[in-house]
Amino acid sequence: MNRNLTALAVGMLVFTGAHGAPLLPLISGPDFNFGGWNGEQGVPEWNTMGAAPDTLVYTQESQHEVTALWPNWPQPPVFPVFDLANQQFGGDLVLGVKFTGQDAPQGPLDVSLTGTGLNDGMAPDLLIFGTTMGFNGLLWALDLEKVSFYGYSDQQGVHSYVLEGIGTIVGGLIPDAMNLIGKPGAMRGHVDLFDRYMNAFSLPQFYDPMVKYASLPDFWRAAYSGETGQMVPEPSAMLAGFALMAGIWRRRKR
Repeated sequence: MNRNLTALAVGMLVFTGAHGAPLLPLISGPDFNFGGWNGEQGVPEWNTMGAAPDTLVYTQESQHEVTALWPNWPQPPVFPVFDLANQQFGGDLVLGVKFTGQDAPQGPLDVSLTGTGLNDGMAPDLLIFGTTMGFNGLLWALDLEKVSFYGYSDQQGVHSYVLEGIGTIVGGLIPDAMNLIGKPGAMRGHVDLFDRYMNAFSLPQFYDPMVKYASLPDFWRAAYSGETGQMVPEPSAMLAGFALMAGIWRRRKR
């Protein structure tokens, strides 16, 4: 779990003036960490879908991707999560998002995708199954309303991107026990991209998920290392910092 994610995103904002795309969700209270991956022989996570929105999907498999729960992040204690079927270490992650546009600014941060959950409010987009703290079954369900994916293009040789999402907690044994159904929830973390031969690669500058690129494959692999939990409003200090950055950006535009 990368605890420097917010600092990284804020640094990108300051450096580029791209104040619209990052969501910068803050998580407090229950927090699951995970490593999303469909397995060495699993289905490709990222599919370009031609001129339709790109999709990023993690299926429910025995990959033991969800490893820990902090009931009151960032405070201890932390509890391991186990698989439902065979009690091996690590629960199951199910996740689906789609990317419907790009809003990358001119500057170093030249890949920025916008999107939503895959199911358009018809069903949860992020689910966690497992057993922890005496709970067994669906532990967490989140309906994602906004998704942001951003980083650097292949011109800069960086293969890791930030993936964030915000929405509403809609189910799960943990939220039900903690009276969190209907409260804001979020996910955040980093995605590493690989081609079908497992070579790391980056997206081209100003990549548009609604365009078919002849130079790119129809699908590629994507490993997502992140966390999901209850989203809380930003502290007043961070809000003040955002206001200051927005003011600087407006002055520079003049």
